[in-house]
Amino acid sequence: MYISTIGPMDGDKWESLIQAVFKRKYDTYQEMLASPGDFGIEGFVLNEGIAIQCYCPDRQYDTATLYEKQRNKITTDLKKIETNEKEIISRIGSSKIKKWIFITPEISKNDLHAHARTKEVEMKNKNLPLLDDTFTVLIYDIDFYILDIRNIQLAQGIKIQFSTNNTLQLGAPKDTSEYNKNIYNKNKIRSIKKSEYSESTHHSLNEITKRNYFDGYSILRSIYNQTPELHEKILRVINTFEDYVEENSATWEDSPRELINHIQDKLTEQLRQDPSINTIDNNDLTNIVKHMTARWIAECPMRITE
Repeated sequence: MYISTIGPMDGDKWESLIQAVFKRKYDTYQEMLASPGDFGIEGFVLNEGIAIQCYCPDRQYDTATLYEKQRNKITTDLKKIETNEKEIISRIGSSKIKKWIFITPEISKNDLHAHARTKEVEMKNKNLPLLDDTFTVLIYDIDFYILDIRNIQLAQGIKIQFSTNNTLQLGAPKDTSEYNKNIYNKNKIRSIKKSEYSESTHHSLNEITKRNYFDGYSILRSIYNQTPELHEKILRVINTFEDYVEENSATWEDSPRELINHIQDKLTEQLRQDPSINTIDNNDLTNIVKHMTARWIAECPMRITE
């Protein structure tokens, strides 16, 4: 699953969305079904001479890897146009391809445009009857169609995501002296009952906090590996809620115990409001909440004072 600026995407979801955009924009648009084979184009606007090909990566890649995958996809699909020229002509008639648009959520590198120019010249030099003299290879990202995409989402009643979440996955817990010190100091305050400090309580709280911090992360990691879209929804709730934790803990006037209970109850409530997150087993969700509480204690968004 690829996390785009409009939410999680995969190849099928991305193509379906772009198909809807072109069917909405052009009366003479016709979809090219991948049957009996893929011809290197997924749709064609008859009176405009526009052919489109969609590509969405299956997951997040570094810039160099994404560029390589996009470049290879362009090369492969343009070759398919040459190979399947007769089949394409039988479907678009006397129309010719003036623009071949490669549509992808993001453009990896400007070098991709240079590759497009190279392939454009190569295709023109083949003198294919299918191609117009003005044949151009273009690369469009999500911003070229964002208004159409938003209108489609509104019409379909899809929840629209505007905020861009750059944190795709929570980092693994870190065993640092700073975090250990935070756990020790905050739990020391939590260990004071009726003005008396309990060393045994302090030790127990330290062990519990560290266990929740390190072991509890495994559930979030499993969700990320198995259902990235669900993980992204959880992360959006957590990232927004973290501001609430920081603000409320800074002004908290009741006991540390009441603060912890309040934060955990409130986070559970926020997570449960999403129907997808609400499908998570109760024990797993509880462990996620405990992990985040321990993380906020260790990494400092949650303040605990006497």
